[in-house]
Amino acid sequence: MVKKVAIPTEEYQQLSAFIIKWFDDNHELTLGQFESDIFLDELVKKMAPILYNQGLDDAINVAQRNMLTLEELLDLEKIVP
Repeated sequence: MVKKVAIPTEEYQQLSAFIIKWFDDNHELTLGQFESDIFLDELVKKMAPILYNQGLDDAINVAQRNMLTLEELLDLEKIVP
């Protein structure tokens, strides 16, 4: 099941405005709000799974490092008879 990424309205509008300005500044290409929104939607569809998976991998790596640290600390404990 693929879940659609929900971007808060204010942030979505800021990103869309950034796209309009970026294309105008860097490529002298004028996009309207509609075109910018479609472009942003397509970027999110393509990029969200990649970024999500990378974030998940990073979180797993941090958890694994923390588990190793915990195992090391437990090995240092003295056994009480």
